[in-house]
Amino acid sequence: MKATDIAIDRSKTVFALMLMVIFLGVSSYMALPRESSPDVKIPFVYVMAPYFGTSPADMENLVARKLEKELKGIPDLEEMTSTSSEGFVGILLEFKTDVEMSDALQKVRDAIEMAKPELPQDVREDLTISEISSDDWPIMQVTLSGEYDPVLLKDAAEDLQEEIERIPGVLSADMTGAVEQEVRIDVDPQRLQYFNLSLNDVMDAIRFENVTIPGGDLGLGTYDYQVRVPGEFESVEQIPDILLNPGAREPVYLRDVAEVRLGIKERESISRLNGVEAVTLSVKKRSGENIIRISEEIKALLAEIRPALPEGTTVTITGDVSITIRDMVNELENNILSGLILVVVVLFMFLGLRNSFFIG
Repeated sequence: MKATDIAIDRSKTVFALMLMVIFLGVSSYMALPRESSPDVKIPFVYVMAPYFGTSPADMENLVARKLEKELKGIPDLEEMTSTSSEGFVGILLEFKTDVEMSDALQKVRDAIEMAKPELPQDVREDLTISEISSDDWPIMQVTLSGEYDPVLLKDAAEDLQEEIERIPGVLSADMTGAVEQEVRIDVDPQRLQYFNLSLNDVMDAIRFENVTIPGGDLGLGTYDYQVRVPGEFESVEQIPDILLNPGAREPVYLRDVAEVRLGIKERESISRLNGVEAVTLSVKKRSGENIIRISEEIKALLAEIRPALPEGTTVTITGDVSITIRDMVNELENNILSGLILVVVVLFMFLGLRNSFFIG
């Protein structure tokens, strides 16, 4: 009874400690991340090796077998699944569940580096290694749609993408469905033959003209300056003036053998909303962040930035995971509050108001 006597004698201190515990508990609960599923480490690593224009049989012989030879010796590897298709090889590596994924990723990278000398040059440059994680799934998708120039729609989506990625806790906002501009040079073979030029002459001339060259150091007194010679094209209008046969008596320019124009690159993804051209931003969060807070900040950002978007732009949110999580949290809070009230009522029937309130 000594502890009880001390608590009764110092009742004000006990109430102060009780209020402190309640305050710390509420503060911790408010800062607690809300998620519908825990962060599960999936022991899978995916290796992607594109080599466009190559048949599946050649992909298997030139790429897949070379990679498999090095990857099969990785420690803690449970299973390796390889798929060869036209212009693409995908290898899925499954590791033991107790393996540290950072170590597994490093071992895969080391094995890929050992195999690179035997791979075609294009494959070495485009080969990617990625870990499959539950954090890679988007928490929401923000779609911008409008019946106007798709290039302007992409520019608006890029501005919004930059703003979303500034929000604390957002890992990335991946864009799909956007168009890419590219310079198209349509060469006339008959004109090339007339001027006694080849397609390689055109390619070399463009490659050598569109480059920035370092010019070394320039010393002025006590200061040294880095010198660079900019040579990259700043506009499409500069490209037709490229000289194809330097040193020849009669100069031939690119405009004499080809048509240069700014066009649209062949699209790799298409996004539409109700049949209208659209660009979609898939928002991913960082591990351990509060989905509900991120969702609320994104919606506040959209409300703020909406007047600055081009006229006719419709902003739509789809796949919002926070809606389900918010319903689950509200249901949990209601259950906790109902349980607390029921406990206090039962105690009140046996212990009275003051004791039941204190215990509750």
